[in-house]
Order: sequence, then C-alpha cells, then structure tokens
Amino acid sequence: MSNRYNDRENDNIQNTDNEDTVLLPNDLEGYGAPKSDLPPLRKVNRRASSQAPQQSTQSPQYRGTDAPPQFPKTGQPPRFPQSTPPPQPQQQFDYSDRRYYDYERQAPQEYGSTSSGGGGYAPPPPMAPQSPRPQPTGGKKPSAPHHEEEAPRKKKKKRRHKSLVGRIIRRIIHIILILFLLLFGIYSCTSVCLIRQVNQEPTGHRNHYADSVGKGHVRNVLVIGTDGRTADDRGRSDSMILVSLNRKTNEIIMTSFMRDSYVEIPDNGWNKLNAAYAFGGPELLMDTIEYNFDVRIDDYVSVDFVSFVSLVDAVGGIDLEVSDAEAEEINVILISEVNELVGDDRMSDLLNGGGKLHLNGKQALSYSRIRKVGNSDFERTERQRRVMSLIFSKIKSFRPSMFKNLASDVIPDVSTNMSGANMYLLSLRVPFCARYKIKQIQIPADGTFHGEDVDVGNVLWIDDIEGNRQVIENEVFAESK
Repeated sequence: MSNRYNDRENDNIQNTDNEDTVLLPNDLEGYGAPKSDLPPLRKVNRRASSQAPQQSTQSPQYRGTDAPPQFPKTGQPPRFPQSTPPPQPQQQFDYSDRRYYDYERQAPQEYGSTSSGGGGYAPPPPMAPQSPRPQPTGGKKPSAPHHEEEAPRKKKKKRRHKSLVGRIIRRIIHIILILFLLLFGIYSCTSVCLIRQVNQEPTGHRNHYADSVGKGHVRNVLVIGTDGRTADDRGRSDSMILVSLNRKTNEIIMTSFMRDSYVEIPDNGWNKLNAAYAFGGPELLMDTIEYNFDVRIDDYVSVDFVSFVSLVDAVGGIDLEVSDAEAEEINVILISEVNELVGDDRMSDLLNGGGKLHLNGKQALSYSRIRKVGNSDFERTERQRRVMSLIFSKIKSFRPSMFKNLASDVIPDVSTNMSGANMYLLSLRVPFCARYKIKQIQIPADGTFHGEDVDVGNVLWIDDIEGNRQVIENEVFAESK
C-alpha cells in the first residue's frame, strides 16, 4: 500500500488554521438554525426555474440577536470568500448627504463607489407618495377639490374687475373735474374782462332806514334808465326797475316803480319819484324808495339812451308783437329824437306797420318810450319790462360775437356803484339764473292809488302805502312759490 502522501511523510502544506479562522462549536451558537430546524429538501426543476423570474436571495436570519457573531479575541465577524456580508441594521437616511441620489433634482453622487468596508452604492431615499391629480373626463363634472382650487382664481378675477371699474370711474371723474375747471377759468376770465370795462362810480352818502326789508336769500339791484342825452347830462330817471334774484323761489322779479308816483323825497319834500334822481343822483333815488316802500337797496346800474340802443343791438335785436298804433308812435319818436341822438338820418329805420316784428336798438328804445298809446305810464312801464325780459332771454344764449359787442359798445357806457369783487360774485350767479322764471309787478299796485293834479303836475296819489309794502314783501321776498 502506497503512502497516502506519495511515499512522503507529509504533504508540505502549511496549516493556516488559527484561532481567528477556525470556528469552534461555541462560536457557532446562534449563527444559523440547527439541522433539525432546517426545512426538508425539495426537488428543483431547473428548466422551470430558468424560465421563472429570478427572485432576490434572502439574507440569512439571525436568531436571538441582530448582530453577527464576533471572534472572541479580535472582535471581528468571520469573513468567507465570495460570500454576501450580513445586512446592516436599518437606519434613517440623511437626505442632506450628497451621496444619495435624488431622482428628481440632481445627478447621482458617487454612484457605484465602494468603501473600504466592502459596501456598494447608497440607495436613494424613499419618495413621499403623491396624490394622483384628478383627470377630467368627457361629460363628467370636475371633482370637488378642483372647485376648491379654482375658487381663489375667480375671486382674484373679480377683484381685478372691480379695480378696473374703479379706475375707469376715477378717470371719468378726473376728466369731468378738469373740464369743469377749464370752463370755470374761461368764464371767470370773460367776466373779469367785462367787469374792467364797467364805469364804476364811488358810492355817495346813503341813509339806510331801519324799517327797510332786507333778507339774505334775495339780491336787489336797481336798474335806472335815464333820459340824459349826453354823458354829462344827468336828467331824470325815465325808468326805475328793481331786479330781484330770489334763490329760494328760483325767480327773477322785476318791480317797476311808476315815475309819476307822488312820494316824499328825504330832505326835499313831496314830488314825483323820478325827480329824486335829478336832485341827488342814484343814492337819493335809492333812499327815497327805501323810505316810502320799506325795501332795502344797496346796488344800482345806470343805463342811458345810447347804451340801451347798443345793448339791444349787441344781443341781436328782439322779436315782439307791435300794434299799428304802437308802430306809428315808434316812427314819431324815431323822427323826433332817437335817430338824431345816435347820429342817423331822421327818416331811417321807420316801420311800415304793426305785427310780429324784429326791432333793432333804436326801434326798441322808441317802443319803450311810448306814452300816448294805451293807459299812459302803466302800459309804458309794462313795455319796458317786456323789453328787459327779451334781453335777458337773449343773454342766456351767450355767443362769442355777443361778448365782443358787449365789451366794446355797451359796458363802457354802463355805470354802477358795485365793486369789482361784488360784480364778480354776482356774475357767478348768472349761469344759475338762466333757469329762473321771470315775474313782473308794478308799484303802486292796482287799486291802491288814484290820479290827481298837484303843484308839480299830474301825479299818482298812493292811497294805501302799507298795502304796496305788503305786495313787495309777498312777491319779492317770498320764501316759497
């Protein structure tokens, strides 16, 4: 029998077993299940297993402890060639570590690198599950969460719509304000230019009487039409019309004081009313009206024959109904004085007869001075008020050509005691007065006087002076219609 080592005593192979590589029975305790606990062997069909999908090999389970066995001296687990290391205990991943792969944001870091400990690449952290987005279907309504997402958008659009409307409204208000300021500036410049052309007279001595009626809602201006032929000729007051602006009743009240009214002139005795102007000018005339009729007057405007003719021509003339008798009397006045007064031929601008006529300045002046047709001075004052009403109506429809004529021909011949500031404030009320109604009255009122001859001629003797005061109180200073 040959030697098992080929006739050699030994195989000369160095024994490398030592305490660190040799497993002792005590060291294997708990490193695997005993033979009796292993499952029975089963026959494996290799063809079927090759066709079936590969399943991941499960790592061995340790009994009693999660850590692998350790060598008693070195404290290291045993290493086997071509063996899979035991799994490490599960730990929480640090997502801020750059070694982990973020599939959605950045490229993998240190992919496939191995450490000295023999580990592979670090798996990516588990991603949080995302809720699936609702998919719209053909005829189905969107789900409730979809409505909740769209609701804020609708509110935002609504706010945008409201802000757009607000901007448009503010823009319109700004445009209206700018237009108003522009028109106000143009109107103010026009008023100031006209006011500078007015002949302003200093206010003379006045005697206001305590019993005079004066109320804040009424503005009184006495319009005096004189019969003076020249600027230096004062003459007598041919017409005296108190123009009152009542802002509570929205009315323009024109009160004609009859020139032949027999009244007491302060410090001058009894005489006709128009004599007061000849004695003391407009100041004494206003004092006489206050003293006899108890109505306060602070301002006046004086117009002579020439300025009256220019005023009617500046507004383009007036249209009114004229009878044949009035037309004949107009021709008489034109021939006798008016044509010669304005420097025209005596036979110019004569009328052929009555009817609906368009009168120029000279013809309107002659119409206002008619006394021999009708009821003498009563119809005369009525004609004067009618002419003034037509002039007011023409002024309401203001035209640029009218401004030129007023500034050059009319305003320089008008005299007043109002200051520039008062005239400007009064001009601001003119646009509002365009919608006012015009009312006409006369003093003395009907049934309160009689005609009588006295030392100064034929006069209107006032029987009921208190009744005339009450008429002025009720008509001029009314607080409601």
